[in-house]
Amino acid sequence: MDVDEVTNLLGNPKCEILSRMIQASDGFSLNVYTFTPLETPKKNPVIFVAGWASVMDGWAPLLSEWVQERVIHYVETREKRSAIVSKRIKPYDFAMAKHIGDLQIVAKNLQCEEDVLWFGSSLGATAIIEGLREGKIQGKGAFLVAPNASFKFPSWMVPLTMAPWWCYAPLIRIGLIYLKWRLKEPAQYIRYKRTLTQAHLLRLKRSVQANRKYNLAMDLKNITTPIAICVAESDTLHEGNAAHEISENLGNGMIISVPSNQYAHESDLIQDIEKWEKMSYD
Repeated sequence: MDVDEVTNLLGNPKCEILSRMIQASDGFSLNVYTFTPLETPKKNPVIFVAGWASVMDGWAPLLSEWVQERVIHYVETREKRSAIVSKRIKPYDFAMAKHIGDLQIVAKNLQCEEDVLWFGSSLGATAIIEGLREGKIQGKGAFLVAPNASFKFPSWMVPLTMAPWWCYAPLIRIGLIYLKWRLKEPAQYIRYKRTLTQAHLLRLKRSVQANRKYNLAMDLKNITTPIAICVAESDTLHEGNAAHEISENLGNGMIISVPSNQYAHESDLIQDIEKWEKMSYD
């Protein structure tokens, strides 16, 4: 999306919007939107890393308010259609290590490495945890929505990773039927439908191949950065038990329970973030 499209999506927020490509790791360049409030912000800047193949439309209710209060750098990860790549892609190009390398380079480019609040969801949240554990990224804190300890695709999907990428369009339609049955929240299904129908199909395939055997190591005590793990009990797609286990193994973790997955995408979440920040490091 160009700046005008983002402005319209977010309802003409009171901020300046900059869109740019930032060279990341291993031949990839990532699209990053920077939102700067018209009034001088009093809170730490945010690096926002959305989930796997996620599109900004799903985060518009939260962003439309938040970008008027804080500097927010919205990073579109390498599996998304907006990324530019200068080589033939392979599964390893979408492994967790590559996402961590991207975040490290992007944070340095944005010059907000130590005072930043990291915000992430799903795969983005997991990459932030891994980056903090490895010491590749730093920050004031991290607020993470439904981080994954693993990416467990249904067994019937595994053979699909061997299918040609151009088969994915009809297969996605089958997957949407499964998601509609699996998800309890209609708004969550709508977001996933929008995400999958707008995805870059070859990158989607390579990302599935790279991450279907991924498991987060739970030796997380060395992470002393305050981290909030946001979970919704009604979210049947992300593993609530895994989120609790991640929180318990962090050196400075806390569970934040919210009513629904949709709530975690709304502006109401801002009050939960700020309350946690005040308790953690303000």
